[in-house]
Amino acid sequence: MLSTPRRPISKLFAQRDPLAKHRAVTGIGARIRWWQRVGSLIGVVIVIGIMGLLLAACVGLVVIGGRVLLDVLVS
Repeated sequence: MLSTPRRPISKLFAQRDPLAKHRAVTGIGARIRWWQRVGSLIGVVIVIGIMGLLLAACVGLVVIGGRVLLDVLVS
């Protein structure tokens, strides 16, 4: 006869959550890993840098376009 591990009867009908260890921890027990913070910081710096470059390029195009237009109107 094979012996099976015995569980108390109260545990037989208890709710089991097989994905409990994969769920996000929220509240006071939530912790962010340091490498996630570093990655987020690098991502924010890259996004702000790209937006700054695009803004500078747009302003430069407006200034150069205005100067060329002014030259055409004056001459």
